[in-house]
Amino acid sequence: MMNYHVLTLFPEMILQGMHTSIIGRAMESGYLTLEAVNIRDFADNKHNKVDDYPYGGGAGMVMQAEPVYQCCESVQKRIEQRSGRRARVVYVTPQGAVFHQSMAEAFAKEEDLIFLCGHYEGIDERVLEEVVTDYVSIGDYVLTGGELPAMVMMDAISRLVPGVLSNEVSAEFESFHDNLLEYLQYSRPEEWHGKTVPPVLLSGNHTNIEAWRLEQSILRTKKNRPDLYALYEEAQEAWEREHPRKRKIKGIVLGMEKEKLESMPWAGDFLEMTEERRLKVVYAEKQEESSEKESYLQALKRLREKRTEVLAFADSVSGVLAAKEAGLRVVYAPESHEEKEPGELPYYQKITDLLEGAAILRRMC
Repeated sequence: MMNYHVLTLFPEMILQGMHTSIIGRAMESGYLTLEAVNIRDFADNKHNKVDDYPYGGGAGMVMQAEPVYQCCESVQKRIEQRSGRRARVVYVTPQGAVFHQSMAEAFAKEEDLIFLCGHYEGIDERVLEEVVTDYVSIGDYVLTGGELPAMVMMDAISRLVPGVLSNEVSAEFESFHDNLLEYLQYSRPEEWHGKTVPPVLLSGNHTNIEAWRLEQSILRTKKNRPDLYALYEEAQEAWEREHPRKRKIKGIVLGMEKEKLESMPWAGDFLEMTEERRLKVVYAEKQEESSEKESYLQALKRLREKRTEVLAFADSVSGVLAAKEAGLRVVYAPESHEEKEPGELPYYQKITDLLEGAAILRRMC
């Protein structure tokens, strides 16, 4: 369970904003609790005034230290009586560290979180030094108060609290997991405005589907958020240094003409991935007097790698059979996913486009 305590001048804004949709249902089910504590209730004057002019002059007003301190301490004492420890206090401020998914994951491990929402020109620095444990921002811009950012953070954190989401898997694989953006999503109908669902999602092969989704996440992050992609690459390189392993695949044989390959869906991303993984790539060039099998054997000689460390891609049934005869593992990449192969074709895997092929390669090398 997660218990939220929001210190604010506008408690109704917090309560009305959070008691809806998934978060509201989670509160009703007891996975979350929320209290909005009015800082004005701790003012020591009959008008409940909590702000004053700033020392040194300047525009606007500053929230005073004492009411904020008393408000925070009253909540901390109740938490301490129940749990035996004090809670983290998150001050919502543009001067804080920018909120991100890893921070949400860390906060989700807490039992209690206190959010301090400022207003006017801010809060007296002296009380912040005494009560705040985390200074957090949701972006490089200024809002009228901390209530909206606090709700944004509570929403993100709540999704990671066990029981809040009906599908626990979705919390793990959504945007920003492992510094990657979420993959593309599709629903019924299968065709809409002439656009079809990627065939791999209709294949029923969950291994290939998950690999395809990972590849989509990688490509989307690389294109839209190169800063996140750099973090992802760093994390991958660090993991590989800590968990060294022998590469399964070192070379690729492409059993198709270069011009035909380049016209296939996702060919550019496929070839870019082979460069990224430093894989040797050769084409199985069929000579007039040689068989398809011989073209694969010649390609293997040019690679100078063991058969077990080479993966072939063929775009025809005869190419698949020839690659198998040459002793290679082979992926069947037909020009059209609607192409039917006769009988039980002994191929390694059938893919619907080269993005799926890139996902297979990334998993294997």
